[in-house]
Amino acid sequence: MKKLTLYSRLECPLCEIAEEMLLTEGIPFLVVDIDESPELIKQYHVRVPVVSDGRQELDWPFNGESVRELAGG
Repeated sequence: MKKLTLYSRLECPLCEIAEEMLLTEGIPFLVVDIDESPELIKQYHVRVPVVSDGRQELDWPFNGESVRELAGG
């Protein structure tokens, strides 16, 4: 199973839901706070949460099945 990246930001309720979903599904992931990079803010500002495998991205709303598929499991 691939480790995914969750593009997120602080005080984002949907981001918290997405993180909990990834934890519940047992999918390894790294959280990236988009507010730490002007480039990431420009790319993801209104799209977060976004989950990525480095090649493909899933915009919210996504579900357990779609993130498992993205992670290769």
